[in-house]
Amino acid sequence: MIRSTYDPTAGVFPPAIKWLLLANAGAFAVQILLGSIVIGVFGLMPEAVIERGWVWQPLTYMFLHGGFFHLLFNMFVLWMFGGEIERLWGSREFLKYFVLCGLGAAALSFVFSYHNIVIGASGAVYGVLLAFGVLFPDRYIYLWFLVPIKAKYLVAGLAAIEFLSGISRGGDGIAHAAHLGGMVAGLLYLKLGRGGSPLAGLLAWRRRRGMRVVEGGKRSARDSAFEFEINRILDKISEHGIESLTPEEARVLDEASRRRE
Repeated sequence: MIRSTYDPTAGVFPPAIKWLLLANAGAFAVQILLGSIVIGVFGLMPEAVIERGWVWQPLTYMFLHGGFFHLLFNMFVLWMFGGEIERLWGSREFLKYFVLCGLGAAALSFVFSYHNIVIGASGAVYGVLLAFGVLFPDRYIYLWFLVPIKAKYLVAGLAAIEFLSGISRGGDGIAHAAHLGGMVAGLLYLKLGRGGSPLAGLLAWRRRRGMRVVEGGKRSARDSAFEFEINRILDKISEHGIESLTPEEARVLDEASRRRE
């Protein structure tokens, strides 16, 4: 497992989030200046990738958008939910996850949108939402800033909506399969234990319950106290967010992740 440490000093715009926002804004400015030719060359058309060899498209398509509000929504969600994940995982790990989810979205587009052009960071952003729901399942999110709902239920609801919308083939111009592809790629990455997140590993450890913090032998009173403290910290994160941790609690969380490696 890649070791990463929570960095509470990463600021409002952690490095990877900041550069993703700038890259998407810059790409949108180029779209405005050069017009549809940018989408034709750098958007994702699976047919062009296979038959013309335009192999860059599964990466470049996620930096293009169909309009200002499409860009604004994706970047707002990326900032709102991705910042905390980046502070937890580190910039390199978060960026790797984001790109992987975007590629997962592209992969399903090869199946369901072979002759169509797909653009947007939505697939990768849906993967970020999935990660937030896995890492902070009991965190409340306010829909339309009014209706509270736990992250795990929001993510499950979004997945169900995308699945039902995809099979209905309503012709709404939205790449629902790509959204699902981003979520599936993110879920596989997290479940295979390659996310590099100490918190994700500790949450999985707590769900199993049978695993000990220190493997082998009989647990000492010190080990039991350490396990109790980890459970208390994880409960605090679920209720108040990881930003609520004190420096000492962050240190204990990092120590626990090191013991698991």
